Amino acid sequence: MDFYQGNVLRIDMSTCTAKVEPLNMDWARLYVGGKGLMLRYLWDLTEAGMDPWSPENPLIVAPGPFAGTNVSTCSRVVLGGKSPANGTILDSYCGGSFGSILKFAGYDLLIVQGCAAELTAVFIKDDKVEFVPAAKYAGMLTAELEESLRADFDPHMTSLSIGPAGEHKLLWACVSNDQYHKAGRGGTGALMGSKNLKAIAVAGTGRVTVGDARAFLEDIERIDTDYILTDTNYWVHEEGTPVLVDVTDGAGCQPTRNYASGTFAGASHINSEAFKKIRVKKRACYQCTLGCRNFHRINDTEGEGPEYETIALCGSNVGVDDIDALMQFNHLCDEYGLDTISTGNVLGLAMDLTEKGIHDFGLHFGDLEAYLKIPEQLALRTGVGAELAMGSRALAAKYGHPELGMQVKGLEAPGYDPRGSFGMSIAYATSDRGACHMRSFPIGVEVVEGSMPADTLDESKAEFNVTFQNHYAFKFCGIWCDFWAIDYEQMGMLMKHLWKREVTEAEMTQIGERVWNLGRLFNLREGYTRADDVIPEVWLEKPFTDGASAGKVIGTARFNEVLDQYYALRGWDKDGVPTEAKLTELGIDVRL
Repeated sequence: MDFYQGNVLRIDMSTCTAKVEPLNMDWARLYVGGKGLMLRYLWDLTEAGMDPWSPENPLIVAPGPFAGTNVSTCSRVVLGGKSPANGTILDSYCGGSFGSILKFAGYDLLIVQGCAAELTAVFIKDDKVEFVPAAKYAGMLTAELEESLRADFDPHMTSLSIGPAGEHKLLWACVSNDQYHKAGRGGTGALMGSKNLKAIAVAGTGRVTVGDARAFLEDIERIDTDYILTDTNYWVHEEGTPVLVDVTDGAGCQPTRNYASGTFAGASHINSEAFKKIRVKKRACYQCTLGCRNFHRINDTEGEGPEYETIALCGSNVGVDDIDALMQFNHLCDEYGLDTISTGNVLGLAMDLTEKGIHDFGLHFGDLEAYLKIPEQLALRTGVGAELAMGSRALAAKYGHPELGMQVKGLEAPGYDPRGSFGMSIAYATSDRGACHMRSFPIGVEVVEGSMPADTLDESKAEFNVTFQNHYAFKFCGIWCDFWAIDYEQMGMLMKHLWKREVTEAEMTQIGERVWNLGRLFNLREGYTRADDVIPEVWLEKPFTDGASAGKVIGTARFNEVLDQYYALRGWDKDGVPTEAKLTELGIDVRL
């Protein structure tokens, strides 16, 4: 079988047993792989109202069909389940090598259910699966853990693992691969920790067949030359995401002091130019020609990153412009296993509550000494971290100020304030996993390109979000990296090798729409409604007083009008429920 290995590895942590079953090829044809295939399996493996902490809530690991080949960026992998952070669908992505090595071991999908009686590691090598007591790994940080796994299992292995944050089931604990690659959003590490699973290590000696290898490699070479190693993508290698600091700050949408402003006075101290001065080398993910990874060193701290989201949430949002401290904070989050977006968001809220006199957490904007203690305190749930572990929504509500919690559907917001990019309001509100910039990215056209006005909200913004969400839903079936702005033409060049025929843009768009609608059905089944497709009121009604977006207001009434238009474009009813006609059109075989 070309590209697919045809196998799903099912692991039951409760009994420490494993079995192999055939991949459902009907689902593979409808959903391709990655997000789509993961989500279709998730639907059948969960029931309405299932407790996300239930041992039966699956952790699903799914590469795309091109993992293990020469297609650039496709060694990425998605981790999914029902989110312990908010109960929505959970799909979180990371780079590194796990997706490819899992394919070399012979599997298209890995499904983990149950809960082990003690902390356990799973070692997979081809058709051999071993369950190993992991008491010796308890509390280990990322770097030490991966070194120990290589020594104990296989020097050529790769792994998915959790740090102390996952062991303590922090809602936004992440999963690590190859030390610096994190599946961060939505609590993948908490889900893994709830199964008493410290690590999944895999080594594989197999291969992936591709059919006409000569024609496939010729197309890959042409794509690399004509579409990847180009001036358009040069920013990815030369600067990476820190380039966005000046862009968002200039547009007035960079979160500053718990989103109180969109402009940060210290931006020049933590922008791309500042990080280029401490960059010592470049790196790339396995199976990638882009080479976006920046390795920095300053004083006693070194490592990959931080990316823009970390700079924004753990920098400007908490009043920190000290690049050394920011590097240390990022390193601690990596080692303890924390999603930096949620960490910086919650920390900014706690600082805001303190400085407004609502509750004294002993945390102030720009206080570096207290700031650098937070990752460990959160991961271990000690000190102030024990309460901050509630997350933004619960913490803000507890102290009577829910309006200060910058979240959507319980997921903390990333680094783009909609008051400087109105289209992001619809992107956040309709995102299937809560506040997320990885479903649609109006910032690109409103701020980076300037091809659409950033301070208007109308049907064109609804249409943009529908189109972009469908595109990204298909892209993450692939799983092509976000940093490759791959279009349907380029994806079609590769899909023709998978399906052995020409593949149209309309077909790929429909798959993306199918995946998006299935995600909507999942959330509706779990009790989410139109009432949850909202964003914080301050984003809609309270304008900034400084910066490029000062005085600009989206307005609640206008937002609701455009949300209606979005639903209509999607073929959903006024309550945001996909119509029977739309589900039939898309070939979706499940119903509420």
